[in-house]
Amino acid sequence: MVTSKTAGPKPAFQVVEHNLHCQTDEGEIVLDLRVPFETLELFSSIDGMEPKTIPRFLLENIVPADKREQLVKLQDGAKTYAILMEYSKAVGDRLGVSLGESDSSSDS
Repeated sequence: MVTSKTAGPKPAFQVVEHNLHCQTDEGEIVLDLRVPFETLELFSSIDGMEPKTIPRFLLENIVPADKREQLVKLQDGAKTYAILMEYSKAVGDRLGVSLGESDSSSDS
């Protein structure tokens, strides 16, 4: 007798190629991690920000407008917060930096 295995639940966050896949109760949100250079310059200003201001900064300055609307409309604000922080981490990983690394910015 052959039994079929059912797939387990998808992970809450998963990077696939250049996209961060985020599972929510309201469906999947996919955020492209390929960020234009001008936006990356803004992203670098996160270093040194007060942690509680980072999600709003990301939402207003980094996340594309169509995804911003999806995130704002989520019923669970904590999930929106978690997605934004995971997005920041994933973009930082692509750059080889993480939030709070003082060596991530260069002196001019």
